[in-house]
Amino acid sequence: MGIIARVYLGVSLSLALIALFPALFGWSGSVVQSGSMEPHISPGDVVLTSKLSDAEPVPMGGVVAYLSPGEAEPDGTEKTRLHRIVGANNDGSYITAGDANMDVDSTPMQRGQISGRARILVPMIGLPGLWITHGTFPQIAIWSAGTLLAVVCAIYLGGSTGETPAPRPRRDTPKTRRRSAGQVTAGTLTALPAFWANPRIKGIAAFLLAAVIAVLVILGATAGTSAAAFTSVTSTPANTWAASPDWNPPTVALADPGSSVKDTVAIPATAQDAESGIRSIDVEYLRDGTTTWTTICSAATAAVTCQWNTKAVPDGGYSLRARATDNAGFAAVSALRTTTVANNLLVVLASPAEAVRGSIPLSTSLLGAGNTLYSVRVEYSLAGANKWSTLCLYVAAPYNCTWNTALTANETYDLRAVAVAGLTTTYSAVVTDITVDNLAPTVAMTDPGTPLSGVRTLAATSTDAHSGVAQVSIQYARTGTSTWTTVCTVTESPYSCRFDTTTVADAGYSFRAVSVDAAGNSATSATLSRTVDNTVASVSVNDPGAYVTGTVPLTAAANSTAGVASVRIQVAPAGTTTWSTLCTLATAPYSCSWNTTAYTDGTYDLRAILTDRNGKETISATVAARRVDNSPLRAADIRTTNGGAIQGRLETGDSMSFVYSQQVNPATVTPGWAGAALPVTVRLRDGNLLGLGNGQDVLDVQRTGSSVNLGSVNLKQNYAKNRKTVVFNATMTATTETVGGVPRTVVTVVLGSAASGGAGVRTAGAAATMVWTPTSAVISTAGVACSLAPLSEPGTLDRDF
Repeated sequence: MGIIARVYLGVSLSLALIALFPALFGWSGSVVQSGSMEPHISPGDVVLTSKLSDAEPVPMGGVVAYLSPGEAEPDGTEKTRLHRIVGANNDGSYITAGDANMDVDSTPMQRGQISGRARILVPMIGLPGLWITHGTFPQIAIWSAGTLLAVVCAIYLGGSTGETPAPRPRRDTPKTRRRSAGQVTAGTLTALPAFWANPRIKGIAAFLLAAVIAVLVILGATAGTSAAAFTSVTSTPANTWAASPDWNPPTVALADPGSSVKDTVAIPATAQDAESGIRSIDVEYLRDGTTTWTTICSAATAAVTCQWNTKAVPDGGYSLRARATDNAGFAAVSALRTTTVANNLLVVLASPAEAVRGSIPLSTSLLGAGNTLYSVRVEYSLAGANKWSTLCLYVAAPYNCTWNTALTANETYDLRAVAVAGLTTTYSAVVTDITVDNLAPTVAMTDPGTPLSGVRTLAATSTDAHSGVAQVSIQYARTGTSTWTTVCTVTESPYSCRFDTTTVADAGYSFRAVSVDAAGNSATSATLSRTVDNTVASVSVNDPGAYVTGTVPLTAAANSTAGVASVRIQVAPAGTTTWSTLCTLATAPYSCSWNTTAYTDGTYDLRAILTDRNGKETISATVAARRVDNSPLRAADIRTTNGGAIQGRLETGDSMSFVYSQQVNPATVTPGWAGAALPVTVRLRDGNLLGLGNGQDVLDVQRTGSSVNLGSVNLKQNYAKNRKTVVFNATMTATTETVGGVPRTVVTVVLGSAASGGAGVRTAGAAATMVWTPTSAVISTAGVACSLAPLSEPGTLDRDF
């Protein structure tokens, strides 16, 4: 018992001294208060930081202590944070995150906020100080009692009191005589001074030792050391611990096997990791049209050459990748390599674009044909009809032809190639859903009014019946000229933008819109001739947005040849003439704040009135029906998780979470629901079906025989093929998470298999910001209806699913 007590006291004293000693060199210590950096740094650990000199670069991947301003904190209080730097922004700021946090910190960090770089970590020594700070007195009591017990055991169960017991009688031999003359006995070595037997002396010693331990531990808790750089190992005779040596994932590369392969082919892959080294590397393949990756070979080295027996897999297209894992547990995947396995004759028809027009080149390749001569034809069928007609025929390589799409109707088609040699006929894989669109879109300018002055909205309408509208450009040209200038190019409906007429000379102008569909067809609207006249008084109020909440900045633009005496910004319930003045402004900039919390939720109109120095008033156009919505229950977050094999593609295992700002009654999400796992369906619709154009596919959740009131999500990307609808089986659950001390409901929908239209799914190619439009049918547990304000996906721009 005495030995165990001494070991405990020795470890405690060693850790406390290690925590205090570096402070002599100017390092600053702090006790970790939360678990946001676990598993590397835990609450109660002491971290010591050193100042970052001007010559030192910001340590990417390292841990730093920095001052977080009050506006970045949920409670509005400025505080010091200890987080890792995980990225850099183009504006010179840095992205930070806790190791245990799913998301990065919401507010970027500037270099000037860094108070120090973490150096050495002392585990657990700050726990007593943390307990005192948080007022967790039961833990303090247990630790104090345990430490006091260890002190008592170390002192009272120690060595002898100095009295050497009398030796037992034994026969004196030459050997024992030699030992007595030249050596000290064991009993003499362990003997302590006689005064140690005094109980009073032992009591004083126990008190002093307990006081020294308490002082050192508490001081260590307020001046600790921290190796959050995770590159070093700290050792003392009493203890040894190491920080994680690596934060960065490895790099991995896979050699290109070539456009086609057969028999057994060598596939080399290499990986590197400068910090912790490579633990393993795997080479995998994925057959086209599937979602499961299969391992070709694995190795516990940094380089491997796999021998892939392609005869063990069906002929066809494949994707290859290498996956490397370093000794810190981080993994990385190489860029994909694509190839075609052709151990037998394989007919490959190159896919044209999803939407085509005019004359389209088609190319067919024969892999594994040997010396056999083949004739090849390309056939087409209405999509899904499986009724094939010959498009072109050629009897010798190269097997290239041109498809004159003008000879076919504007529809969606499937294509295939057919190779024939004697009685042997071989078909290619079917290239599905190619939309022929030789019809230009329709487009028209919306009349902006006349004369034009100040900042005006220019708008156009455009539709396309087949491939969908890709973009609309709004242009102007001065009357009498043919030089058109583009005001804006808009890729999604509504096709509108703001035009500051003060940037052009007062004169007559023509306005037009040019629409281009996904197939490349273009159409130009009829022109509108209007006059720009800013020589007289003009005034406009900028649109604050369709939904407003809290305090909203309002700005007006005004000018007059007679001079501006004042500008009044006014508000009225939508559709009424009950105008009230929000502010009166005598000088530019003409802006003020609108406290919407003083108004009942609903729709309101805004306008500005200019009074010139002659007393003449000019009233702006009305910005109509802006909705004031200050409901405390609103959409707080919308996020997705890629649980499938391919990023950017909706598939089994993917999920979407709808996060509300407060707890809601699950029965208002769907009748009779308490939040447990519930079978639902997820509907994915191409944006062209809803008149939104390409790249605005919409997802919503449905339930057979009832309703699901989650609203809809505009994915802002192209996940479904043209004019396709895909329905997935799914499971919906509700959970509660707490953020900033406020509990809120998270409704998560996990995708299962495709129930219908699965062939209409495509892989989105770029990052996008989703927009969730909730419904007011969802009610909080306090009986408050959800705000209708749409939510744009917060956080870093990324690829969803």
